[in-house]
Amino acid sequence: MATRRWKPSWWKDETHSSGWERVKEALRRDWQQTRHDLHAGGHELNQGLRDTVRQIAGRQPLPPIDRPNPPKVIGSFDEAELPMEYGYGAKQEFGEDRFSLVEPELRRAWESRQGPAPRWEDVRDYVRRGFEHREGRPSQQG
Repeated sequence: MATRRWKPSWWKDETHSSGWERVKEALRRDWQQTRHDLHAGGHELNQGLRDTVRQIAGRQPLPPIDRPNPPKVIGSFDEAELPMEYGYGAKQEFGEDRFSLVEPELRRAWESRQGPAPRWEDVRDYVRRGFEHREGRPSQQG
């Protein structure tokens, strides 16, 4: 493993270090969440890939390492109903057990819709919830 303080000859603190500090903290949070998810230590930080990417880009604030991200606020049910219905119907149609197997096809169909529609990135989790719903038991997202 490399020494933490080693820097290549081209590294300039004024250029690289300030950005790295923000990226490092976002990746540290992602690492802690991953370890928690794998039951290998870590902390539940309500940290997903989107959070990490937004934090790296400076578009989402970084809470202290021991504090989770604020909970995601879901809009009205009216906004979520169509994507959840789409996912539920896809489960019935394709019968696959894993969302990841049909997601590319669902995304293509969603993005080819006529008229204004929310971006796939904004509805994906709702579609997945509908897809993974089990009669009498809500899905477990992770």
